[in-house]
Amino acid sequence: MTEHSHITVVSGFYDALAKGDLDNLQGLLTEDVVFHVPGRGPMARDYRGKQEVLGYLGRLAQSTTGTLRLDPDDYLVGGDRVAAVLRIQGERDGRTLDDHGVQLFRIDDGKIGERSSFPHDPYSVDEFFA
Repeated sequence: MTEHSHITVVSGFYDALAKGDLDNLQGLLTEDVVFHVPGRGPMARDYRGKQEVLGYLGRLAQSTTGTLRLDPDDYLVGGDRVAAVLRIQGERDGRTLDDHGVQLFRIDDGKIGERSSFPHDPYSVDEFFA
């Protein structure tokens, strides 16, 4: 069975993110991409456009000294949406993050147009990045 093309885009996003490959990440995003980051912590807000999204992803990597991992366990596809069920782990300033969640992507013409994050424990994510 062949992998759905939308899953290929999203799994490519996670692969490029794990490698710190900003060039590949940039190619996977629409010009007007929006990332919705929930919570009340310093990273929580909407990021609009490629440069803001790439800046956000860079800050995530930098603040965790490259330890942040987003490991998808499964993907669900419906229409132009892909839900990635994943485990989120990282270390920062002597603290650890180990949470599960869902990230919902909208795919536009083979690229990521929007992503919304839904951590299982948003308060632990807020505390981790505070």
